[in-house]
This record gives sequence, C-alpha cells and structure tokens, in this order.
Amino acid sequence: MKGYILILALFFSSSIFAQQAGIYTEWLTTTSNMNWSSGMVTAEGFGVAPEGKRIEVGRLLACRAAVTDAQRNLIEATNGVRVTVSTSVSHHAAEYDIVKSAVEGVIKGARILSRDMGEDNTCKVTMGVFVSGQLSNSIYQNEVQTEHSVSLFINRFFNSIISTAYAEQNELTTSLPWSPDLQRLDQRVSKLEESVLLENSALTNARTEPQPTGLIIDVRGHRFLPSLAPNIQHPDGATIYPASKDKNSIVKSGKLLSLFSRSLEFALNHPIVGDNPLLIKGASQVDNATAIILNKQNGDRLLDLASHHFFAKPAVIIVLD
Repeated sequence: MKGYILILALFFSSSIFAQQAGIYTEWLTTTSNMNWSSGMVTAEGFGVAPEGKRIEVGRLLACRAAVTDAQRNLIEATNGVRVTVSTSVSHHAAEYDIVKSAVEGVIKGARILSRDMGEDNTCKVTMGVFVSGQLSNSIYQNEVQTEHSVSLFINRFFNSIISTAYAEQNELTTSLPWSPDLQRLDQRVSKLEESVLLENSALTNARTEPQPTGLIIDVRGHRFLPSLAPNIQHPDGATIYPASKDKNSIVKSGKLLSLFSRSLEFALNHPIVGDNPLLIKGASQVDNATAIILNKQNGDRLLDLASHHFFAKPAVIIVLD
C-alpha cells in the first residue's frame, strides 16, 4: 500500500511539474513579466520605511510605497506587451483612446498577489492583471479586420513565384516552399507526443476528429513569437484566423485569441481546447514571427472549420520553443 501511494504521489507530482514546465513566461522588464499561458502580467514593487517611524507604522508605509512602485511598473509592463511583431500595447494606446483607457482601467483593478516584509523595514509587493477582457477587446476592435485586397494579392503573387521555383519538390514543399523544416517536423512525432498519445488513446482522435473542440498548433523549431494577435494563414495568403466575420464574437468572448505553451502535454490537457483538440504543425512566416503559415492540407481543413464558425469562440493554444 505504501508503495502504491508513493507511485501515485510521484505520478501527480510529475504531472504538476510537467504543467508548470509548459508555462511560457516572457520577462518584459527586470521587475515584470508576461505569462503567455494564462494571459497575466505581473510586476514587483519595492518600498522602504521612512526614517524615524515606529516599526509598525514604518512597515505599513513601506508596503504602501511598494504598491505604488508595483503599479508604476505594471503600467510600463502592460504597455510593453507584444500585439504583433512590430507593435505593442503602447503603440495602440498612443493611437486609440479606447486602448489607453483600457490600460488605465486594468491597472486600477490590479490584484496584490504577494507581500513580503523584510526585517530591515522594507517591503516587496507583487501585483498582477489579466490582459484578456477589457484591454484585449479594445485592441481587437482595431486589430481584427478585413484583409486588404492589395495585400492579399501581393501575398499570393509572392507565394506563386516561390512555389514555381520549388515546383520539383514534393507536395508539402510546393505548398510551403520556404519552410523545409516543417516537412521534417510533419514526418516525425517527438518522444513527448508519442508518450502522451499512447498513454491516452482518446487523444489519438485529436488528429482526425471531424468536429474538434479546439486547436493546437505546434510551431516548435521555428522562431515564432507569442503575441496578443497571432495570425494563422493559408499558403495562398488568406487569413484564416482571426477573421473579420468572427470579430464580434471574439470581442464578446473576452478571451485572448490564443494562449501559448512550451509543452504539448500542457496544451493537450488544457480545458480551453476541450477533450478532442485538432493538433497540427505550422511554421512562422519569414517576415513576421507572430504569424503562422500552414501547408495546404491543414490550411484547407481550417478554412472548412472556419466556415462552420469554429473560430467564433477562441479555443487555440500555440506550442513553441
């Protein structure tokens, strides 16, 4: 019995560790970071008690100063969150008053996550805010829009030139000529994927489930960057997600377009993608590290799902290095 309990304890502890290891955190400043797996920005603040104050009063004043410092750092951090490869929240806040107001609003609603008192009358406070909801919605009002026909024409023209140059290669490379790494990724399944899929036979249906409950895109091996507005594209240049027709429902949902993870296991077990997620491979665009390009087969599959309102409610996780 003791041995059985020990095995269970090791199993659950390893599962918890795997989930924690899958969290993608990016440092924005020396005192703040963005958790791309949950959508929370956190920042630390520090305070020192004024001289000549009693210990009890001094500690209170130190923590009050730490909160003010944390709020200031949180504003700086939130403004630095990446929206696209070339823009951040600060760019949108400078251009749109609605985004500026949203930033100010979420900071006012920031939560104190921890408070540590030092023996030398110092205080460290950690505060956090979720960027989903009011802030993300204000950005998506302007970021999710119909693709300009000129841009689409240029993309398709560019793709056709490269495809012709690589016409002698196989079908995948013809559809996605500038990503030979993607072909190699599609031809193999990592040890982690094998173990996860074999241990849970239900997950093997994730690849072929006709009506998937969510989407997981594996872009490991590419220099993809997490952002508030990732873009998924068909090889012909058409934007599959986010689409302008889903704009209202996306904004209404109050969710981020996608979450991000360093672990496939983390993604497969995340409730946002449901019990039968569709798992596909992708590659980052050459000139846009926040956009994903798919091969024709996966692109066509997602276009078909999109036509059935699959993306009306964000249920996407992107797995990256």
